[in-house]
Amino acid sequence: MKGWVLLMALSLLTVVAACSKSNKAISPDRVKFGEDGKYYLDGKPWSGKQSSQFANGKTQSEGELVDGLQHGEWKWYYESGNVQSSITYKVGKLDGNETHRFDNAANSLALVKTFQGGQYVTTYQWREDGTLITAPKQPAPTAPLAVP
Repeated sequence: MKGWVLLMALSLLTVVAACSKSNKAISPDRVKFGEDGKYYLDGKPWSGKQSSQFANGKTQSEGELVDGLQHGEWKWYYESGNVQSSITYKVGKLDGNETHRFDNAANSLALVKTFQGGQYVTTYQWREDGTLITAPKQPAPTAPLAVP
């Protein structure tokens, strides 16, 4: 998960103009990631829609911050335009699916992890041909408790 936090931090630092309410460019030196896990713009918790672009102008990433914390669905894209990954947050905590896709014609699923309130729940993983590799193990059936 730390890798995705780093990816998002790097994506936010590449933001140039699309992020602020005004057309004034946001330079990377104005953005800080605090020890409290929040993003700051000019020393204040950053709120609003965020995006970054590849050199070709296509969207590289997009999402929203609320009081400096990721909220809602964040997406990262391949240069082809296909979705690379999406992660759902609820005020800074993973809450929903973390989905990764292959950069193929079908943009097929590669991995889906589910979180609830910041806690890991389950993982599914596929090969590029759509074959399921891993799925959650079902708990073994238990015998009913004997009543003394």
